[in-house]
Amino acid sequence: MKPLNLVGFGLALVAISSSAALSQNITLAPVGNPGWQPVDIHLFSAPVGTPATGYQEFGLTMEALLPAPYHLPHPDLGIGPGAPHAGPYDTEFSASIAALGFHEGGLFQLSEFSSGSGIWLTWMNVPTGSAAGSSPDFLQGPIIPNTVFPIEVDGTLSWNGSLFDPFLDSSVSALDGSLNPPFDVDGHSHFPSILADAAEFNVSGDPTPRAGDYLYEVRLLDATGAGWDLRAEFQVVPEASTWGIGLVMLSGACALGYRHRRGRRD
Repeated sequence: MKPLNLVGFGLALVAISSSAALSQNITLAPVGNPGWQPVDIHLFSAPVGTPATGYQEFGLTMEALLPAPYHLPHPDLGIGPGAPHAGPYDTEFSASIAALGFHEGGLFQLSEFSSGSGIWLTWMNVPTGSAAGSSPDFLQGPIIPNTVFPIEVDGTLSWNGSLFDPFLDSSVSALDGSLNPPFDVDGHSHFPSILADAAEFNVSGDPTPRAGDYLYEVRLLDATGAGWDLRAEFQVVPEASTWGIGLVMLSGACALGYRHRRGRRD
């Protein structure tokens, strides 16, 4: 499924200068010298829905991860800014995933990747550079400025080394008058990225759940050509497999949005 746009108060971090292992199965590496960075990265199983429900569960899960009043649905963004709220925002996904009781890690059963459930990859993007200005959360503070948008997201999911879903692409918009309803601010104080995939989205058209090794590969590039490469590996095993063996728990974690997936699949 595709990235979404959301705003918040910025968190100034020291950018990672080389490829860094966030856990045994997630790595993050900069491209050039971006003034923003993914944080709070999570891999977990949660509802995505089925064709019979129009994948409504994906939207409901997304709204539960980023709930009102601080995050609200937006027709052009999927999830957009809500009520102003103070940062930092490097634990928003962590708190929601824990509260919702979603199973997080690197090892999942077949039932967590099919029949209405999928494997989600989420993270928050925050400013790390010197840019400052207004956002929906403050009149003056650290931002990812509108001048570096759009941020293009190019994502794929592979299974045992073969392409499983190549359609995890989208574009994150500036917060300006091109949106409906529009914004009149200097940039994003933060924005989330949300990807989700399931057996039913296999590019081969065969929805049969498959055990094996899966890999999300995502490149985010801003208008200056700088950005990040993110890789997240997970394993899907038969229901009879013993839990706990090889389980990898992540340490941290618009933006892939429901409207993008539906636009491609419907």
